[in-house]
Amino acid sequence: MEQQRSGIPSFAAHGELSFEMVHATEAASLACAAMLGKGDPNGVSEAAGEAMRRALEQAGIHGTVVLSPRHQTAIPEGAVIAGGDRKVDLGVYPVEGASQVARGHINAVSLVVATEPGAFGRLPAVSLVERFVAGPAARGAIDLDDSIADNLRRIAFANDVRVQDLTVAILERPRHQELIAQVAAAGARIRTLEEGDFASAVMAALPGTGIDAAIGTGDPHATLMAACAVACLGGEYLARLAPRNDEERRLAGDAGSHVYTLAELAPSADLAVAITGVSGGPLLPGVSFGSGFVETTSLVMSSRHKTISRPWLRVSNRRYPVSNWTPSLRRRRAAARKYGRTRPLHRLGVASVQAYVWLSALAR
Repeated sequence: MEQQRSGIPSFAAHGELSFEMVHATEAASLACAAMLGKGDPNGVSEAAGEAMRRALEQAGIHGTVVLSPRHQTAIPEGAVIAGGDRKVDLGVYPVEGASQVARGHINAVSLVVATEPGAFGRLPAVSLVERFVAGPAARGAIDLDDSIADNLRRIAFANDVRVQDLTVAILERPRHQELIAQVAAAGARIRTLEEGDFASAVMAALPGTGIDAAIGTGDPHATLMAACAVACLGGEYLARLAPRNDEERRLAGDAGSHVYTLAELAPSADLAVAITGVSGGPLLPGVSFGSGFVETTSLVMSSRHKTISRPWLRVSNRRYPVSNWTPSLRRRRAAARKYGRTRPLHRLGVASVQAYVWLSALAR
């Protein structure tokens, strides 16, 4: 039944939790994509959260939400998903970039990270975390105590390119103006993003996105979830707390100057990560509405039964019958049947995986 629903093998059949998690990210993407450009970021966030929670309750897991955005009320931290026997901890972000969706802008994604209970990394309760992310070739080449220019030179050397050939992703924030100036002075190119703590980190670790590194300060929850994805991809991720006031410095304590490695941020050897595009961007295409169908594109990553340095990645496009979830289309088709204008619907309900791309040696 699960395989018919989305074209993905079921967790029950294959033991891969990531196959079930992608159902939740797809549901969240479909729920909020219909609100693209309508100016209601809170509505986008809530619709995505409610859809994700319903999908997770059907995933055959007993999950505790350990990481969730502070503004998310439908599936907050501490929520328990009681839909099965397998116990897992969950990191959820029903829609990263709700304001992007509300304004009709790009780079919004939906994501879920799952691991065994107690296996997520832990960070003190500060508002911001400094991070530096790069791809598999640059493992061991980053040092947060060195200058931006020196780090970029080592990344360029590891990738056998010039610094001028590198592209660095930085969130467009007032606090990042000095950082942007340093990257520009080093000679690298810059891609500024309105949103995307998580997405920019994955782009930096994933070959073929046009992003070679992601730097700046961001949300600690997104840092921990992004580290899990980067671990699956074999990339490099270093982080350091960036307390903003005396209270946060007190909370950080001795950890305030500590540099967190990927092994500390994502210590589990059993990670499942699912990401689905919402509004499109460099990482993933967005939800695409066609004639009677909706198409989603997702990344599904797992480290189960494999070393983190040799992950696998699946890229898949699936098509859903719009009539299964769009009331207006159901009403139009009911009217068509009533007045004798029914069109053939033999293709509806067919879910097909159009493309599989297996990258089994990203970190060689």
